[in-house]
Amino acid sequence: MAILYKTGILACSAPDTGEEDKILFELRKMEQDLAQSLQPGWLGRWEKKIKHLTPGPLIGEGMFGLVRKGKLRTFEGELAVAAKTVRVEDSQSYRDFYREAAILVAVHQQRDGDYRESNIVRLVGLITKSAEKYILLEYAPKGDLLGFLRRIKNHNKDGLLGNLLGYAVHIARALQELERLRIAHRDVAARNVLITADAVAKLADFGLARDVYATTQYVRCNRPGIDELLPLKWMALESIETGEYTCQSDVWSFGVLLWEIATLGKDPYYDGRMQLSFLQMVGILRQGIRLEKPPGCPEDLYRLMRSCWRDVPDTRPTPEEIEERLLQLRRALLPHDVIEMETVV
Repeated sequence: MAILYKTGILACSAPDTGEEDKILFELRKMEQDLAQSLQPGWLGRWEKKIKHLTPGPLIGEGMFGLVRKGKLRTFEGELAVAAKTVRVEDSQSYRDFYREAAILVAVHQQRDGDYRESNIVRLVGLITKSAEKYILLEYAPKGDLLGFLRRIKNHNKDGLLGNLLGYAVHIARALQELERLRIAHRDVAARNVLITADAVAKLADFGLARDVYATTQYVRCNRPGIDELLPLKWMALESIETGEYTCQSDVWSFGVLLWEIATLGKDPYYDGRMQLSFLQMVGILRQGIRLEKPPGCPEDLYRLMRSCWRDVPDTRPTPEEIEERLLQLRRALLPHDVIEMETVV
């Protein structure tokens, strides 16, 4: 053990309390509940050494962030990971990086001792004490849900929607995890759901991937003092108007994710228009206009979507209620033996 420690295989850097305090100060300004949920030493406990990471090919890239498949050397052997890092050193990238790290640490702290499968992407470690900082996540070989939906467009439709709603059930459970911590994801969408090797959907991308889809899925905010890319067509009305994000606004976004599933990955459009400004979007939503019912979508599923898009946040269904209704829908759509998703990959 002493030899392994000296060679660095078991060693990790001592927690930098100064850096941790600085990050907590920034987090409190954004999300008080998140900052309060972190136990002292949260940063140092997850620290890995840069020399133990072997970065591999790019699997996602944008103006501000990128993701590489990599290998992490651990006591048990080499582990495949997705290594997320920032490309631009600015205050927004810094906040996004540590917000994502803090959320994942908080979720893992909550599950301490609970070994049931989670539907939030698993954190493997953090690298913060080198020039290039990384968030190390479990590697999901099947990629994101949006790409998956678009790849199976021409597949036999029998039983397909019922199977795909299984992924929606997984994400409803992820929202339950976040709700218990009073943390809002802010960007629930098919592009931010990963599919693992054993066909489990996991909610991911809490801050660094949005610029990858900037041309179609995100709109640059032009409010005074704010310069960021926002997923306008997935955002709740109150989030667009006031910048407020809650678990209820995540439920609105989840309704759009259901629409993506029902359309096999189409871009949402309102009133026949793909691109809308902030003012146009507010006007359309205030008129009661919502995404139209997709062709072939069961009426009960569309009613669930519409309930997620209610103006008053407290009248939207909870993640627990959503899971229950989705399970009922799946039973109706798959009355016989459930076809495993492996058959449609």
